[in-house]
Amino acid sequence: MAADEIHHTLAYELKYRASLVPSKQGAMVTISVDKGELLKHLRFSNSRGIYSNIRANGKLTITGKQVDWVLPKEGAQLSYFVLLTNKRDTGKFDALVTGSWAIFRGDDLIPAIHTFEAAGAYSVASLEIVLPEKWGGVETGWPRKKDNLFAIDNPDRRFDRPTGWMIAGEIGTRRASISKTSIAISAPKGEKFQRMDSLTFFNFVWPEVHSAFKNTPKKLLVVGAGDPMWRGGLSASNSLFLHSDRPLVSENGTSPLLHELTHMVTRISGASTANTNDDWIAEGLAEFYSFELLYRADGMTKSRRSKIIKNLAKWGAEVKHLRKSKSTGPVTARAVVLLDELDKEIRKRSNNKYSIDDVTRDLMKTRKVSLDDLHNSVEKLIGPKIDALNSSLLK
Repeated sequence: MAADEIHHTLAYELKYRASLVPSKQGAMVTISVDKGELLKHLRFSNSRGIYSNIRANGKLTITGKQVDWVLPKEGAQLSYFVLLTNKRDTGKFDALVTGSWAIFRGDDLIPAIHTFEAAGAYSVASLEIVLPEKWGGVETGWPRKKDNLFAIDNPDRRFDRPTGWMIAGEIGTRRASISKTSIAISAPKGEKFQRMDSLTFFNFVWPEVHSAFKNTPKKLLVVGAGDPMWRGGLSASNSLFLHSDRPLVSENGTSPLLHELTHMVTRISGASTANTNDDWIAEGLAEFYSFELLYRADGMTKSRRSKIIKNLAKWGAEVKHLRKSKSTGPVTARAVVLLDELDKEIRKRSNNKYSIDDVTRDLMKTRKVSLDDLHNSVEKLIGPKIDALNSSLLK
């Protein structure tokens, strides 16, 4: 048997079908698999209690909050109802299904699943979203195959899962293709989210995003909405949410949109132990690039950039340690100042051959990073005895 034939025989078709049910603020979901001998068994947690009416052929076992499904060899099908609306704070939602639109995450639609597969088996996956009557459309961070059907392909995993932000209903969308990335900006009709402003912003900043990080997504979805959605920004693997009251650029010169975009593209998070928390690295990099990319795109002057750094230094002046707690505003501000000093040191010692971009791209491979990871990454570029990382803030 040829190698490509062997490869093909290890593929199983994985179909997700989600029918939105506004009256119940959720969706009916069906997961279908054509070859149960390849995807033999899966398990997921219902610890939040958002999945109900769970049914399946084959062998289904629900023990407490754990769901186990042993698939039949042919025609395997699992179904359930998922509650999508989620209240984050009093009166504020980070996922919401209304009578005319829905904003939610695929991470909730399809739970994180632990699979037991035949050796080498992998999925060929798609997601179909069925809309209520009179609902206009749907958008996700995944490539559209046709109509409301999306191709789900995560190169990092054999079992493809449709994560990220999704929006459906009476929505308006603006689209563009920039530096080989398809960008969609979507918001419910009638909301004050400035779709064209955001798209114009991306047109001149995105080339700098691609230059800094190199590994940018094929598709990006930005979802916006006003109250009662949570007043902030939240990133996912291929998409992000931004409240309509959040400006593209704040009065202090940083950009909430570019901050979340940096989180989304780099996927860097801080490692933590019982005694230390390196969340400052992820938050510091996101805030650093939130104005640095704008500066590189000629969106601000050098003097304005210097003023931003100076103001962030003032805001974080009382911070004594960066590694002791989750990165709050002053901690993040002080982290940005340290990272700016680190960038200058890297450029000087390498005669401008390297910059903090090289470090960030290296950390993107690790994703969950610690101070040691940061130190090792910089040392590979300029050698030991790194002044910026010898700060008392990191002791």
